[in-house]
Amino acid sequence: MRRPTRALAYLRAAMLIIALALPLFSLVILGSLWLWQNGYVLYWAVAACLVTLSGYAVERWLLRDAVQKARAPADPADAADPLWNARETAAWDAVRHTIETLEPAALDSRDAVLALGARTVDAVARKMHPGEKEPLWRFTVPEALALVERVSAELGPLVRESIPLGDRLTVGQLMTIYRWRSIIGVAETAFDLWRVVRLLNPASAITQEMRENVTRQLYDWGREELARRLAVAYVREVGRAAIDLYSGRLRVPSATLATTVTEATRQDRIEGQKLTEPLRILIAGQVGAGKSSLVNALSEEVRAAADVLPATKGFTAYELKRQGSPEALLIDSPGLGGGAEETNALMEEADHCDLVLWVVSATRPDRETDRKVLAALCDHLAARFERRQPPIVLVLTHIDQLRPFRDWSPPYDLESGEDAKARSIRDALQVVAAELGVPVQSAVPVCLDAARGAYNVDTLWAKMLDVMPEAQSARLLRVLHAAGNEARWRRLWTQAVNAGRVMTRVLKS
Repeated sequence: MRRPTRALAYLRAAMLIIALALPLFSLVILGSLWLWQNGYVLYWAVAACLVTLSGYAVERWLLRDAVQKARAPADPADAADPLWNARETAAWDAVRHTIETLEPAALDSRDAVLALGARTVDAVARKMHPGEKEPLWRFTVPEALALVERVSAELGPLVRESIPLGDRLTVGQLMTIYRWRSIIGVAETAFDLWRVVRLLNPASAITQEMRENVTRQLYDWGREELARRLAVAYVREVGRAAIDLYSGRLRVPSATLATTVTEATRQDRIEGQKLTEPLRILIAGQVGAGKSSLVNALSEEVRAAADVLPATKGFTAYELKRQGSPEALLIDSPGLGGGAEETNALMEEADHCDLVLWVVSATRPDRETDRKVLAALCDHLAARFERRQPPIVLVLTHIDQLRPFRDWSPPYDLESGEDAKARSIRDALQVVAAELGVPVQSAVPVCLDAARGAYNVDTLWAKMLDVMPEAQSARLLRVLHAAGNEARWRRLWTQAVNAGRVMTRVLKS
C-alpha cells in the first residue's frame, strides 16, 4: 500500500483542525447573534466584566505574598562604578538623589534642561571638593576639552545610527526645525476650532470626543514616561561625566597613564630593566608568621627585584612569576613588633600597594599587635578619599600544627568536614578573623611547611583573583595620582621653556 504524500498529510491535518475549531467558532458567532436578537448583549458584557474582575481579585489575593516579594530589577545604569573611590561613590549618590527628585514636566524649555544639567554638575562638584567655596570651577581647560572630545565621540554614533536621517541632517535644517516649533501651538488651536464645528452632529461628536480622550490619555502617559526616561538618562550621563571631570581622570591622557611607572617601582626594579607599572602586593605580619614562606609558595619563580638587599626600612620587593597571573611585585615587610616607627613605615609602604596579604600564625595567641596595627592601617587607607582602599586578605599559616598535633593527612573539607583537624582549622579561622575584624570570607588557611609540603595555596590564589578587580582599581587610582603629580612638574618645565623661546623670538623681531 502506497504511503500518503506530504501534501495529503497536511490536508488531513488542516481538515482535522477545522473540524475541531468549527463548533467553537460557530458557538461564538451564533451565540453573539442570539444575544443581540434578544437584547441580552449589555447584560452579557456586564456579567463578563464582573466575572473577569472577580477572577482577577481572587488571583491577586492568592498571590499576594509573591506580589509583595517581587521587586523591579535594579537598573544596571543606576549602580555606582566599582572602580570609583569613596568620594566618587558619594558624588554618584548625589546624582541619584537628583534623579529621585526629578520632575520631567518642568523640563519644557532649553533653559530648564541646561539648569538641570548645571544642578547635577554642582551636586557632584560639592561632593568631590567638600571644602571648597566654589567647587564648580575646580577643573582645568584641558580637562574640559577632553570631556567635550569624549562626549562628542559618544554622541557621533548615536546621531548617525539611531536618528532617522541623522547623517544627512545639517545644522541649518536643525535650526529651521527649531524656529518652526511654534507651529504646534497653531495646530492645537485649529483642532480646538474643529471640535466646536463638529458639535453640529452631537451623536458623532460625543463618540469622537470619548475616543480622542482615551487616545490622548494614552499619548500623555507615553509622552511622560518617555520624557522621564530621557531626563533620567540625561542626568546619569551628565553625572558620570562630571565625576570623571572632577576626579582628575581626564587630567592624564590614556597613553601617559599606560606608560607611567611610580617612583616606588623604579626603586624596586633592577637598573636598566624594562619598566612597566605592576600590581604591588604587600605582605605584612609579625615575626615568624611565615611571610617569607608565603613569598616562595605564591610564585613558581621568585627572585629579588632589587640589585641590593633590604632597603633602609627593611622592605624587599620580589618579582612574582606565575603563569596566568598579572605582572606583580611582592613586597615583603619586616616583622611587626608594635612600635610606632614600624607602624608608620608600614602605612607609608601601603600607600604604594594595591593588595595586602596579612599573615597570621594559627598557633600564636599574642595577636593584639596584629589587631592594633591592622586597625590603624585600615583607618589610614580609608582616610585617603582620592584613592581606593586596597583589599585585605587574611592568610592563616601553621594550620598543620593545630590539634590533633600529629594528624596531618590533607586534603581536608574546610567548609563542612567533620574530621577533627578540619574542625580545628575552621574554628581557628573564625576566631582569628573575628579578633582582627576581617570577614571570614576574606581569610584563607594555608600550610607552608617545606617538609610537609604547601597546602591550600591554590585556594589563596583563587581568593586573590577574586579580589583582583578591586586591586586593579586601587592600582589605577594610584598610578593616576602619581602620573598627575609627575606630569605637573614636567609640564611646568616644558611650558616655561616654550614661553622663553616665544619671548626670545619676540625680542629678536
